[in-house]
Amino acid sequence: MSRTFGSGNESTADWPPKFHHGIGPAVALVLAFALLLVLSNSLRARLLGFDTGGVSTPLFGIASSTVQIGIVLLVLRYEGVRCRDVGLSPRLVVPAIAAVGGLVAVLHVVVVGLALLAGNEVSVGLFAYQRSSPTTYSLLGLAVSSVNYYLFVGPAEELAFRGYLQNKLLVLLDGRNDRVRTALAVTTAAVVFSLLHLPVILVVGGFELQGMVGALLTSALSGIAFGIIYESTRNLYLVAFLHGIGDWSPLFVDPGPDVWPNWVVVSVSYTLLVLSYRQWAVRMENSNRTSAVDGPA
Repeated sequence: MSRTFGSGNESTADWPPKFHHGIGPAVALVLAFALLLVLSNSLRARLLGFDTGGVSTPLFGIASSTVQIGIVLLVLRYEGVRCRDVGLSPRLVVPAIAAVGGLVAVLHVVVVGLALLAGNEVSVGLFAYQRSSPTTYSLLGLAVSSVNYYLFVGPAEELAFRGYLQNKLLVLLDGRNDRVRTALAVTTAAVVFSLLHLPVILVVGGFELQGMVGALLTSALSGIAFGIIYESTRNLYLVAFLHGIGDWSPLFVDPGPDVWPNWVVVSVSYTLLVLSYRQWAVRMENSNRTSAVDGPA
């Protein structure tokens, strides 16, 4: 399947990228992630507990995510695939930052509006939503947690499950109808992503069956959403940043109780984001093609 849209791949028009090996590396990656998550979360629970507000837990998360990124990079190297081949071209960084920045700005306006409609008082401050009761983050805790989620957790998980696994499944499912193949790849990668949250749920404990099912379903649905956005934009930075702000909301307003998160608003906002990004990308591609045809003046 030859598609150039948004891939950021300057050397080939093929999408998804070509992998040099079969299903083995994908299975190895999933097993390695499962083992790492069991060991790291068990160790974190034993050494640190799951206290929020400090720096120890996010620092531990940075270390764990660094190992995850290393695992994926080794698998990609073994498969003969470069990072830019999966949507990590340098030219895609600025569009991703601009798109996510615009989304965050819009969400601030919407959240304030929802709070006022609900009759709630709105407080403003640095990561006001994250610092609302019962959490007690210090400024250093806020900074380290932000680095953890935006630069490590989001990128690590999206590189693994969208950049590698989703694309790998697209290749392994070759021969099926494109839409069927894409749906299966997106859904399977999302389900695997969800199931690998089980170690955290089991180690933390305190979950009833209904709560556990709800947590897994939420993870799967968010994985499907990220998979669709990635397939629609070919920009892995974009889904990595969206993943990060989903885990660690950068709201500088606290809208009060029962206002946020609002999943209808999130769904509509993400849909508009994808449509806007695609229109921009198409215009850029058409402009580049026109320039290439016209040649230098």
